[in-house]
Amino acid sequence: MNQIEATVKGITKTDIVTYIDIECASTELRIIKSKAPIWLSKGDRVSCDFKEASVCVSKECPGKISIENKISATLIDVRKSGSLCELTFESDLGKVISLITTDAYDNLGLALDCKATMLLRGVDIEISPVVKPLLFTTRTKYAN
Repeated sequence: MNQIEATVKGITKTDIVTYIDIECASTELRIIKSKAPIWLSKGDRVSCDFKEASVCVSKECPGKISIENKISATLIDVRKSGSLCELTFESDLGKVISLITTDAYDNLGLALDCKATMLLRGVDIEISPVVKPLLFTTRTKYAN
């Protein structure tokens, strides 16, 4: 599971869905939910989780696509099996792992250190609050 921390920049409710705009480093992403969690507010720090299979990969894709989140990245590691490839990318989000078929990897002409675009659907991103741990102090009474 990929996980990043981000700041909520905006929440826009429509008649059908709610758009939650977040920012991680200098990258903006859009999350799409049926409705925003009641605890969520602009300015909140959130943890964003998304599966490796939710990260699509594009290389030299000049056309328009329906996926909102397009993140420039560099391929830094590849693990191949007979049918699947686990790709590790470095981007402004940090390290992100994608799982694609070996056929897709070969057809895209991917190689280590190549530039690519990660595509992430907003509906595939789960969010939860970033909770800071509470620090407790212990007081001890000494009997005299």
